[in-house]
Amino acid sequence: MTSQLTTLSLLSFIILTGIIITLIANKIKIPSLLLLILTGIGLGFTNLFNFNQDFITSFAIFALIMILFDSTSRFKIKEISQFSPPALKLGFTFLFLSITIVTLGTHILFANILFSIRTLVISAIFGALMAGTSPEIILTIFKDKKEKIAEILQFESIINTPLTVLIPFIALDFYFGILSANVLAVKFLQGIMTGVGTGFLIGIIVFSLIKKTYQELLSPLIVIATALLTYTLSENIGGNGILAVTTFGIVFGVMTVRDKDEIQHFSSIFTNFLKIVVFILLGLVIKIPLDVNFLIKSLVLFLLYLLVRYLAVSIVFYRVNVKLKEKIFMTLNSAKGVAVATMIFFLGSYNLQGLDNIIDLSFLFLLYTIILSSITARFSHKFIVFRKNVLKKKDLSKE
Repeated sequence: MTSQLTTLSLLSFIILTGIIITLIANKIKIPSLLLLILTGIGLGFTNLFNFNQDFITSFAIFALIMILFDSTSRFKIKEISQFSPPALKLGFTFLFLSITIVTLGTHILFANILFSIRTLVISAIFGALMAGTSPEIILTIFKDKKEKIAEILQFESIINTPLTVLIPFIALDFYFGILSANVLAVKFLQGIMTGVGTGFLIGIIVFSLIKKTYQELLSPLIVIATALLTYTLSENIGGNGILAVTTFGIVFGVMTVRDKDEIQHFSSIFTNFLKIVVFILLGLVIKIPLDVNFLIKSLVLFLLYLLVRYLAVSIVFYRVNVKLKEKIFMTLNSAKGVAVATMIFFLGSYNLQGLDNIIDLSFLFLLYTIILSSITARFSHKFIVFRKNVLKKKDLSKE
C-alpha cells in the first residue's frame, strides 16, 4: 500500500507542477511543451521519480490517441479538400528524403560497421522517425491561427504520424528476417488499409448510434473509449492503430453529431491533461548523452536534417507563390513529440547493436526540434503574417 501511495503522490505532484508550468508558459507566451520537458529533466535529477516504463509507454500511447482524435475531429470537408493535397505531398516527399539522405548521414556518422545491411536498417529506423512531425506541438504553437501555411503544417503532422509509427516496426521485422524484401510493400499496404477500414467502420457505427441515443454525460466518454478501442482492435488484426484513430477522428469531424462542440470541448480538456503529464514524463526519462564527440556529430546531423527539410519544402512548393521566409518557417517547424517518444520507449526494449545510438539521437533531436520550433513560433511574425489568404486557394490547386 505504501508504494502505491508514493506513486500516486508523485503523479499528483507532476500534474500540479505541470498545470503551474502551463500557466507560466501562457503568461510569458512561449509553448508550454518545452517548459514541461525541461521541468521533467530537472525533476529527473532528484532521483525521486521511478515510474515503470510500461506505464509510461501505455500513458504515452493513450495521449497520442487522444491528441490525434482531438485534432482530426475538428477537420471540415472543405479544409480536407483544400489543405490535404499539399500536406500529403510535403509529408511523403519529406519521408522519402529523410529515409534516404538522413539515413545515409546517420549511417556514416554513427554506424560501427559501414558495410552491413542490418546496421543500415537501424539507421533507416532513425530516418523514418525523423520524418514525423508532431500534431500536439504544431497545434499548440499555432493554436487558433488560421493562416494557410499553419494549416498545411497541421495536416502534415497528422498525416505523417502513422507512418512514423508503422515504418520502424516494418524495418525491425525485416531486420529479424520475419519479412523479406518482396513482402514489405504488402505489409505496408496491409497496415494502411486495415487501419483506415477499421477507423471508418467503427466511426460510422458509433457516431450513427450516438446521433440516435445521445446522452449528455455518457456520450463524450463513449467517444473516448471508442477511440482507444479503435486503436487496440486495429493493432490486433494487423492494421496501423494510429491510422485507424486518425480515420475515426476524421469521420467524427465530417458527420453530423448532436452537441459535437460539447464532446470536442470535453476531449480537449482530457487531452490537455494527458499532454501535461506525458511531456513531464518525457523529461524524466530523457538521458542526454554527455559525450562531446557524440553531441558534435548530432549537431552536424541536425544541420543535414534541416537541409533535407528545406529541400522537401522547396520541391513541394516550387511552383506555388510561397516566399523564402515562409519556406524557412516551414523548415524550422518540424518538431517531434509523443509519437517519436512512444517509439523510443518501444525501441528501448530491444537489445540490438547500434540501437542505443539511435535512441540517444532521437532524444536529442526531440529536444532540438522542440526548442527550434518554440523559438520560431516566438518570432513567427517575422516570417509570415497570420491572415487567411497568404496562400490563395488557386495556388494550392496547382499542387
